[in-house]
Amino acid sequence: MGLHSYSQPSESEDIFGNDSHSGYSETEDLIRRDQAELSLSREPVVYPPQPEVEFAFPQSCYCGGQPHLATSTSSNDPGRRYYTCANVDDGDCHVFKWWDVAVMEEMKARDLHVHQLAEKVENLTLFSDYETEQKLLSLEKLVGDLAKEKSRFTFEYFVALLVLVAVLLGMLVMFY
Repeated sequence: MGLHSYSQPSESEDIFGNDSHSGYSETEDLIRRDQAELSLSREPVVYPPQPEVEFAFPQSCYCGGQPHLATSTSSNDPGRRYYTCANVDDGDCHVFKWWDVAVMEEMKARDLHVHQLAEKVENLTLFSDYETEQKLLSLEKLVGDLAKEKSRFTFEYFVALLVLVAVLLGMLVMFY
């Protein structure tokens, strides 16, 4: 055989080295202990507040620091730029984002924003045209109503004047 000998486990031992005839399982005991610990600490785990998921250029790191650009020196991505934090070596969670991915996200976001603004301007233009047309129709109706009133008012004065003239003529004719 060689310098080292190896023996097969007996059929009474499981893969963890526990004797199946003893009724004792170290694995089951570990599971029971873990469950007991979990049941004792029912308080929810509270994580520190994290900044919103950054879309496009990261504005702040999870630690509160300002992200800065660095250049990758790895063999997989040599020379590739990325955002990181100055505190990256302290073992905490810090921002990491490839620069080119951030630029593409920023461009897509700007494109979407420009599209939304263009739709708003178009809707405002349509609304303004409709509103202007409604105001114009309202003014035309008002002018028409005033013209009718004025013409009726003028016509009434004209009729009253004619009646007065006719009465005066009738009185003159009667007295002569």
